[in-house]
Amino acid sequence: MDVSHKVDDSSGSIGRRYARTDEIAIPYGITIDFDTLKEPHSVTLRERDSMTQLRIPVDEIADVVRNLSFSKTTWNNVSEKYPKFEQQEATTK
Repeated sequence: MDVSHKVDDSSGSIGRRYARTDEIAIPYGITIDFDTLKEPHSVTLRERDSMTQLRIPVDEIADVVRNLSFSKTTWNNVSEKYPKFEQQEATTK
């Protein structure tokens, strides 16, 4: 048994995507963004109820979500281990 997932590759802002997933009660959302491409590679994990976002290394995200989903850890425990995500750095071209 594993954690179900779906990729949302629709158009629209990240805020709209979060709103859609909140409406259907998806507890956690993983966002891959421009910062993911930087070393060390990381993604944003968002918790629906608090709307808090954390930055988590790519190689750890599957275990974190699995442990949260199966109540092997809590959001508070995860929040103490990983940095809070405030905003994405602006990219320049």
